[in-house]
Amino acid sequence: MDGRKRPSDMTDSEPNEIDATPRASALIESLRSFGYSPATAIADLVDNSISANAQTIDVQFNWAGPDSTMRLTDDGDGMSPQQLTEAMRPGSSNPLDSREDNDLGRFGLGLKTASFSQARSLTVASRHGLTEPAASRCWDLDYVQRTDKWVVLTDNPRGRELETLLDGSTGTVVAWHELDRIVDDRPATDARARKSFLAMVHDVRLHLEAVFHRFIENGLHIRVNGAECQPWDPFLEGDGNTEVLQNEKLELLSPAGATRQIDIQPFILPHRSRLDASTHKRAGGQKGWNLQQGFYLYRRERLIVAGDWFDRGTKPEEHHKLARIRVEFDQDLDSLWALDVRKAKARPPASLKDDFVRIARATRKRAEEVYRSRGRKSVGPAPRKGHRVPVWSADTSGTSVKYVINREHPLLAATTAEPSTASVIGLLKLIESTVPVDHILSQGFRDERLIDSTPGSDEELRAMAVELFCALVRAGRSESDAKLIVNEAQPFDQEASFIQTLDGSRCK
Repeated sequence: MDGRKRPSDMTDSEPNEIDATPRASALIESLRSFGYSPATAIADLVDNSISANAQTIDVQFNWAGPDSTMRLTDDGDGMSPQQLTEAMRPGSSNPLDSREDNDLGRFGLGLKTASFSQARSLTVASRHGLTEPAASRCWDLDYVQRTDKWVVLTDNPRGRELETLLDGSTGTVVAWHELDRIVDDRPATDARARKSFLAMVHDVRLHLEAVFHRFIENGLHIRVNGAECQPWDPFLEGDGNTEVLQNEKLELLSPAGATRQIDIQPFILPHRSRLDASTHKRAGGQKGWNLQQGFYLYRRERLIVAGDWFDRGTKPEEHHKLARIRVEFDQDLDSLWALDVRKAKARPPASLKDDFVRIARATRKRAEEVYRSRGRKSVGPAPRKGHRVPVWSADTSGTSVKYVINREHPLLAATTAEPSTASVIGLLKLIESTVPVDHILSQGFRDERLIDSTPGSDEELRAMAVELFCALVRAGRSESDAKLIVNEAQPFDQEASFIQTLDGSRCK
């Protein structure tokens, strides 16, 4: 004996172990809470299809209210009955095991946890070779709750239906029923519920177009409800206007002791003035331009993270939105990147943090230069002969930025010389269509300076109020009505006491 006390429930004849097998009914419900969205869950299923060498993947969501379903079909290698049984086992592979180059999995959980996160019934049918029959297996979470057993069903109507879809072909079919995390008890006739369901399907397609854009570019066909997925290029490399900065290759030691290279390529995307409207909108991605800036992590051609600075002290900024940085690493470095089960989150290894900060700063600096250079062109000084005449001018001589209408603009001059209705309306339309948004944002986000929108001094503001009051009186309004109108109009609503002193004698 080594002097340590033994537990009171042990004897010398008992083995030094206690069975701690988790209760199926409890743990399987916990497996539903890994944080998948419908889009990330479907992406996990697509990973399996790609690993099985599929060339075509069809995702079909069927709206039927509470009875809505999802079915994914691929033409990959398929699985034998034994392989299918193993694939349905939670933790069917060890994340520390080496894998084939095209294997996008890691934990052996994706098929199950992704499916459980959205549905209470998962049925998979697969066929490996044309000489072998198709087989099916089903996880029914309600059955697990009743029996408290870790069992899959091998003979059920849903499975037999899926097996018939594989007649004469290899591949795999994954079906979800009882989509309790996607739909509620509203009937199929509920228009709002149907609209929400279809919006979710649209989000799934956009997510797949981003995550698997490289595979799609190389010939993989993914269809969502019949719509062919088009690759979403985060860097607009084919546009011709994207600026490619200096490439870097960082070294990292894998858990196996091998030296691996991390490829980092910064890009500065074109300013919106150099893109047509549809290209600019699509390039903004699902999250919009501001939230798509930052690092893009790729693992074996698959996009894992789409826009993140990996720095708590750095938030997305308007003038950095053109900066996107591509990072590529191999799957044997998964554990160093803290890749999660959903393959939707990761973070750089601690040894690379300083390099990531350095590269991010340099890229943001260049992005800001490009952004501000375009913003400055939307305003200008007083016109000179032979130059464009700007509508707006920006006065940055003080502690704030003041935007003013260029008094020498031809339309303004025509309006003041001959204030006809047509010229005034034309002036208003001109002002509305030329607000210098780029310049306002570039100045305002730089150092959070306020934009000075006041009309001038108190004397100038009161003079404007008098002009408006008199214009109303001359147009036939009573003095009391004119005062009321002026008092309710910005920016005169803060001058109530002064407005009450106005009288018609001022208008002669």
